Amino acid sequence: MPITPDLFSDFQLLSWLPDETLFSLVSRQHLLSGEVIASRTSERFFGGSRAGAQHDFPNHLATFVERTGGRLGGLQEVGLHRTLLNFYRAFITSQECTHAIECMAGDSVAHLKLRLGILTSRFRAHHPLKACPACMEEDANSSGWAYWHLQHQYPGVWMCTKHAQPLLSSTLKTTGVQRFQWILPRRHELCDERAASQGDDLSGRLFRLASLIETLVQRGAREPLPIPQLHRTYRNAMLQRGWLTAAGSLRMNVIAKEFLEHIRPLREVAELAGLPQSIDEATIMLGRLLRPPRSGTHPLRHIVMIDWLFSDVLDVEQAVREGCSVWDESGSISARLAERVVDPRKKELQGLLVDEKRSARAAAKALGIDTQTAVLWAAQLGIPVTRRSKKLSDDVRATAVLALRRGAEKRDVALQTGLAVGSITRLLLAEPSLHDAWLQVRSEQARQRARAAWCAVLKDAAGQGVKWLRALEPGAYAWLYRHDRVWLDAHKPEATVQLVRASSVDWDARDAVLSAAVRETALRLMGEGGLRRLYFWQLYQQIPELKAKRSALHQLPLTRDAIQAVLRASPPATDSLWD
Repeated sequence: MPITPDLFSDFQLLSWLPDETLFSLVSRQHLLSGEVIASRTSERFFGGSRAGAQHDFPNHLATFVERTGGRLGGLQEVGLHRTLLNFYRAFITSQECTHAIECMAGDSVAHLKLRLGILTSRFRAHHPLKACPACMEEDANSSGWAYWHLQHQYPGVWMCTKHAQPLLSSTLKTTGVQRFQWILPRRHELCDERAASQGDDLSGRLFRLASLIETLVQRGAREPLPIPQLHRTYRNAMLQRGWLTAAGSLRMNVIAKEFLEHIRPLREVAELAGLPQSIDEATIMLGRLLRPPRSGTHPLRHIVMIDWLFSDVLDVEQAVREGCSVWDESGSISARLAERVVDPRKKELQGLLVDEKRSARAAAKALGIDTQTAVLWAAQLGIPVTRRSKKLSDDVRATAVLALRRGAEKRDVALQTGLAVGSITRLLLAEPSLHDAWLQVRSEQARQRARAAWCAVLKDAAGQGVKWLRALEPGAYAWLYRHDRVWLDAHKPEATVQLVRASSVDWDARDAVLSAAVRETALRLMGEGGLRRLYFWQLYQQIPELKAKRSALHQLPLTRDAIQAVLRASPPATDSLWD
């Protein structure tokens, strides 16, 4: 029988329910048709026995639109409003969103999660199916169906914002059990991933997080969040909290501790366990989010930052506008910010010197600062101060100034004039224009030295890559990377040697955690569940991350031994680990 666009003309084609996912609608259609074999429903709607069965990013959407005659919406409408792309589009560009729809329209979505930064994020990439018991009951009474709501499937959403109840996750589909089946939420197949010790405080935190995510996604339908500008926004929020030094540097120790305290309760939810759990991990994550982005990152990291630093989305939008004017393109502090972190004693010094006509020494004593500091501040404020130097005569000073303008080392100038290095430093700081000129010349000299050194090793590269050359001239590379990046990018070799990156995974720690989880789960299933025999699929149904480590069990000896022990402990014994 040929397949035609009028495939569904002879029987009822269901309509969308409010906030329903594509997977949910096809699951309802499968149940209504009385079809026993899931592959036949997949073939009927998507043109393949396993096509379209992914509940988050289904493939063969173009076939679905064609076979339903567009009565359930076009490709753009279905892809954007009935799949998890509705969540991710709030954080990606329109070009990336178009590419995602093209992937789902075709035969394969194999690389889509990698491109969206999901697979490398340390957050779970399988997107567990979630449902609210109150919504299930309400939906069943109003429409006759308990179905999957799209807003409940968003990453990071674990509270129903309508009923203020925790969401339950399905033990099927994402664990590999009934992977290609069409299913609807049923209470006995749902479990609560939250720990029993969690109280009302965490529920409130999760409710706030869910509300924030829903608002961000709604905003993303109009305009994606400006991810490239968020690092300035975060820095500006930290400025308001006093987490910057007078020079504009971030107090990372304080910031990391505050951030870790904020996210510690959230890590109790399995999906959010990828958030930092130590000061070092928090510092690394914050360092990446507080500088201009070089690659994509999972939206949950930005969502958690926004939840930490801002009260609501309107606060974020206002902060984005302000952040662009406070920080420059490189992420460095701007002149406006420098004015906001200026030492308040400078204004008092100005009043003492100008209004009260006090000497620099008397003003410094009144403010409790060093006399030389008062002289330097006065120079920065443009206030002339009488000098009483015994050694710095006009001739000596002119010689020192000339040498400094040529970019000479302070030590060399000190030897040439007979002054101390500290005197040369004070001379520079007392005259901002001289200091700026000296820094500019010194920077150009450093640029020429670094370029010459890099060109020398580049000439003898002999087919080696950047990593090899960095080991030969680490100082030159570091300077060029920070101050002359465009030139450095234009003068890199084409590496022909691929070096294997050392693993950063702590396999021993992971092995200990997983092996304990296997034994605990086995005891619970055989005790509370009354099971006499366990199978591997029953273990990874309860421990989703275990299935992902199946190919790496050679690096998890304790976990492998635990699996073998619990499977063989239940009669009849089996020699196969995967039975």
